[in-house]
Amino acid sequence: MIIILLLGMLFVSALWEIYYKRQWSRDVTVNLWFEADAVYAGQDTKLYEVIENRKRMPVPVLEVGFHTRKELDFADVENTNVSDYLYKRDVFSVLGRQKITREIPVKCTKRGRYLASDADITTHTLLYRKHYSRAVGTEAEIYVYPRMTDVSEIVTVCERMLGTLQCARRLYEDPFAFRAIRDYTTDDPMKTINWKASAKTGSLMVNTFDSTRSQKAMLLLDVADTGILKYEDLVEESIALAATMMRRLMRQNIEVGFAYNGKNSEVFSPANNRANRVVLERLLAEYNKEDGTEDFGQLVETLFADTFAKKPLTADTLLVFVTKNLNEPLARRIRACAGERQTLVIVPVYRGEHDLPGVAAQKGRDNIQVLVKEVGRT
Repeated sequence: MIIILLLGMLFVSALWEIYYKRQWSRDVTVNLWFEADAVYAGQDTKLYEVIENRKRMPVPVLEVGFHTRKELDFADVENTNVSDYLYKRDVFSVLGRQKITREIPVKCTKRGRYLASDADITTHTLLYRKHYSRAVGTEAEIYVYPRMTDVSEIVTVCERMLGTLQCARRLYEDPFAFRAIRDYTTDDPMKTINWKASAKTGSLMVNTFDSTRSQKAMLLLDVADTGILKYEDLVEESIALAATMMRRLMRQNIEVGFAYNGKNSEVFSPANNRANRVVLERLLAEYNKEDGTEDFGQLVETLFADTFAKKPLTADTLLVFVTKNLNEPLARRIRACAGERQTLVIVPVYRGEHDLPGVAAQKGRDNIQVLVKEVGRT
């Protein structure tokens, strides 16, 4: 009798395992998404993890796992393993027709494009004798833009240089910026005469116009770090400076163009619109040093000899170079390409290190300024 009972229990257990193996994952869904589509490096956000069991049968033990890049700092470090990637697994007990939502605080420490993907769910049978797993098709994406850094001194220099450009442009009038009507003088050209106003007043009257006040900047960024010693902090500071400069200048209604020496990079002509800014911020977020770089000096020469020859920059465009690799050959190339244009060269260096051999090559040029930006070592 006992044997029959034991055989019966084994038979029922086997039937249950067969049924459970086929049914446990049915109507079980896992969704991941970030609270925001994009944040700046150093900011916090949240990752939402939603597990839903839409059938009546409960799942007593359900492990949910996913992985992402380790630069995302999860506040909840339990059940988390870090190697080349960050692997996170959590265990739930899900009743029938139950929905569980978790908010996981995340600190975004470094720029990049992050995916929380390759999710999977795992369950165990009674007494943990067997386990079953299934991949889940869900993916959460977030862009971490380059961090915002202090550019107040740099912006002040840019405003002064742009102001110099404006003063020079005041010698010319914009024919589309009408200002007022005044009496004719012998120095006025005939084309400025307003004949209708002259007929009404009985004397010659001319139109006057405001001066052109177009403000544009072309930003060129050097991300190369090809020496034996690597200076990743300076490269990241260069990227942060370029991104922050772009945001600040665009907020001041200045049209900003951009180019950098990442592989297969695109040249952006000066413009000021939100769509363009988002594209550039995502471009800088996605840059990976493993993809390689071009020689910055060669890029500068190619731009001015080819790209800007076909589509010239206006005379009032401020040139802004951001490079940690300023040396005499690069300084001479910048000097030759800049010509008489107002030019600002920003050089990130480690705090206390000011040995910049490229600075001497710019002496004697009033239109070229070199600004050193100190960076602390990490």
